[in-house]
Amino acid sequence: PDFKLIRVLNSDPDYQSYVLLVKIYMSLCNINKSVEVDYYKVQCNGEYRIIIPQNFSKTTSDYLEEVSKQYTFSERDGIMKYDDLPIFDLRPHQPEINMYRVRLDSASDVYSMVKYIEIKNVFQVMDDSKEQYLIFVADNALLVEVVDGTRMNLRVNNISVEVATIFFNDAISFVPCFKYTDSEDVVMFTSRNFHFHVDNGGQFATDYYGMRHELIESIFSIESYVDLNDDHQFKESKLSALLTESKTVLYFPDYLLQVPNREQLINLMDLALRLRNVPFFILVLFYLRRSSIHLRFEEYENKVQKISGPWKEAILYVLKSKDGDNAHYDSIFEKQFFDLNQHRHLPLGDFIEALCDNFTRYQRFIDGHYQIIPTAKQKAFLKRLICAEECFHFSEVGSGKTKVILPLLCQAFLSNNAEAHKHLARGGRLKDTLIVLVPEHLVTDARTQVYRYCLNLNFREEYRVYDDIFALKHRNVQFRSMHRDYIVKKQIYVTSFNQFKKALTDQDICRKVYPHREHILVVADEVDDFLDRNKLVFNICTNKSNAFERSTLDLFFEVSRA
Repeated sequence: PDFKLIRVLNSDPDYQSYVLLVKIYMSLCNINKSVEVDYYKVQCNGEYRIIIPQNFSKTTSDYLEEVSKQYTFSERDGIMKYDDLPIFDLRPHQPEINMYRVRLDSASDVYSMVKYIEIKNVFQVMDDSKEQYLIFVADNALLVEVVDGTRMNLRVNNISVEVATIFFNDAISFVPCFKYTDSEDVVMFTSRNFHFHVDNGGQFATDYYGMRHELIESIFSIESYVDLNDDHQFKESKLSALLTESKTVLYFPDYLLQVPNREQLINLMDLALRLRNVPFFILVLFYLRRSSIHLRFEEYENKVQKISGPWKEAILYVLKSKDGDNAHYDSIFEKQFFDLNQHRHLPLGDFIEALCDNFTRYQRFIDGHYQIIPTAKQKAFLKRLICAEECFHFSEVGSGKTKVILPLLCQAFLSNNAEAHKHLARGGRLKDTLIVLVPEHLVTDARTQVYRYCLNLNFREEYRVYDDIFALKHRNVQFRSMHRDYIVKKQIYVTSFNQFKKALTDQDICRKVYPHREHILVVADEVDDFLDRNKLVFNICTNKSNAFERSTLDLFFEVSRA
């Protein structure tokens, strides 16, 4: 009986053919192990294609596989294209695949310690009539066209730009960037493919007072991640391991530094180090501390000093160490932060006007006007959100809740305006923790707006903006009501309904939050989705172990049915 199945299989001719194919496949695998073939793996027309080139490069292989995943390439008649630009001829049996380097010089009359920008992993466009190069960076395509063999025309996503070195202000000064030719707005790209050739003479020498861009290797950050068991954990990572590509736009005339996420801040810090730009490094570090669970600076490693000179002084200054006091630096950097605390005793209506005046300075300036100016209707809605006794507010579609109302509400929370916080207390204790809940599909947009508008407020004030509610699990994240010596005064969390629901089932978070609950304000956007039967509030209110009175439950069910 034990061999009955084997006998049946052996008598099946299809099975015999299958066994023969398996044996042939195993033989081929053994041959491949002994004879390795170098190839490029690229994605064209949504499918992977294997290319065996004339000259193989491991670096090029890794880059082509990565960039073809991120950008859309096509193939037609054996020609590989991007946006109708031919870049590789794949018709030969072993095509010639080459990547290039491009040097870009500043077109402005302002010069700095950066001599020029050199970019690697560049594609050359196949066109005998003109010389063009294609560069991919941070979800953008940069097209370089050589004119008369002496100058270059540059376009980012078909918008004309030029390389420039601009003095924005005392904090962001002489930073090489790309300036739009039809406006004064600029773009800063960060990428490992961009190399800034810095003058190595004098104070910019790599060994002068320890000014080494390897400092990024000596700064560590606590990062959260989800393990295989779907549990949130923490690990300490070097900032160098977290580097990606990014695009940062600075709008004329204020040139306020605005970022949509922490990743961009880490990239900008690396850029500041590579440019030997200490003021730029200080400004980014101020922002990064406000959005991080914890940063650690490794000054010594095996008795070797890794952080010294101007970098050490800059870090001590940001950390407000006794050795880092510098009134001159204060006069420079406080101009980069809006002082909302000066409006402590301002009436709420006037305070909202002041917030809206500041809000316009974050926007693009076109034809003598800021692009987004809060309307009277939006100001009235914001005031009603802060003052009204009722908890539910209905707004029209397209009223600017995420892009205007949300950041203004967060700024009001981070201020010390007496009337605003009196209303935000909702008849209870003063609130020092704000939790913003949005549906899953709006989380990225909501985080972007909070980061853009809430990192440059109240110079030197200790507050935090977290993009993950599970930061509460870490021991470094506490509440002042339980730890009077805790330096962080206020905190903002931006998360989704589902993540908030999961956080409320975590014992570590519940033990930390429950004693502090009267100081927490929860703001829920798209509340009609929030009250759905599959969402958080409904599940909590209908749980058998809840302590809600019957009258409270009746009110909830009435609102839920509405």
